[in-house]
Amino acid sequence: MHRIVRAIALASVIAVVSLVGALVPGGGPGPAAATGSRPALGPPHAADVHGEDEKDRYVGTGGLILPGTIGRATRREVAGCEGCQWRLTTPCVESSAGVAFPGQAVCQSIVRGCPQGGELLRTWFRQPAEPWREIGLICLGDEGPVTTRQVRQRAMDRFVADLPPVRVTFDPPRGVLAQLPVVFSSGQEGGVLQRHYVLMGQSVTVQARPVWRWEFGDGVSLVTLDPGGAYPNTGVAHAYRRAGAQAVRLTTSWSASFDVGDLGPFPIPEPVDQHAALEVAVGEGRAVLAVPG
Repeated sequence: MHRIVRAIALASVIAVVSLVGALVPGGGPGPAAATGSRPALGPPHAADVHGEDEKDRYVGTGGLILPGTIGRATRREVAGCEGCQWRLTTPCVESSAGVAFPGQAVCQSIVRGCPQGGELLRTWFRQPAEPWREIGLICLGDEGPVTTRQVRQRAMDRFVADLPPVRVTFDPPRGVLAQLPVVFSSGQEGGVLQRHYVLMGQSVTVQARPVWRWEFGDGVSLVTLDPGGAYPNTGVAHAYRRAGAQAVRLTTSWSASFDVGDLGPFPIPEPVDQHAALEVAVGEGRAVLAVPG
């Protein structure tokens, strides 16, 4: 009889501890335990993040993408800070970034707080020359931490592959004459180009605006937001002064930024350039005397 009473009491204590863990702020919704080894992440210079030890599971510099369980203002600060440091630590063990979580019983309940699997970790963050501060608990999946730099690189790889090709044409296609305008087209469209991707489990939107730089081969160049077109569109037109073969070159330069979910826009420092070239044969016009009637 005493054994039955002790078993019922122990079950009640476990239930209470689990309930307390579910109510602790930042503990994450629902139960789930994280098991198994962490993924291989490679050297720090390749991914700007690496595992350190059993206390500081991951440390890194630069922007870090945090889940929606953290407030948006904090997520924006952490994702957009290139010179900042962050640490992801186990919840119940003392870390170099802070002290042990108060209340071991409550902490043991919290570590079961990821509803869809993954590992529950404490997040620490600091701006340059400022002390560490704790910003909450997050559930980390098998892909490991997702940094702003990683998302930027993958987004640009996809975006470059999706760019509309450059197809330079000119009008008239034959019989170009000196002193008469030639109308050029890039074969592309103006305005903002937008692409949507799912990368590393994140919804990513890339936005880019093109600028065209024409070099007409005779020392004259033109920088414009107009993609050009066929006649009667004369947005990009040029008249050659003399006959001869002219090497025309075009560079389409895309200035881009990206959003990750509700965070952004984050700038992409370097533009993406596309290049094309063609030759225009310019002839000499001759005056022809015509007799009226």
